Amino acid sequence: YRAKRKEALSRFVNQVADEVVSSGTARALEPMPSSDRKIIHDALTGRTDIETHSEGEDPYRRVVITPVGSN
Repeated sequence: YRAKRKEALSRFVNQVADEVVSSGTARALEPMPSSDRKIIHDALTGRTDIETHSEGEDPYRRVVITPVGSN
């Protein structure tokens, strides 16, 4: 289950990251558990065109993907 979840999340967030880069607009994902947030941060860590951070308080903490240079 974990391997499938990791693969599905990685695919999904890379698509979202591509959309963020092409639109130039940051995007917040839905709130999720810390294990899923870690998968997302890890999946996107090699990309230089976007940045990720988490914001909010558990259980409503979410990952935000922003294009580089928009801070």
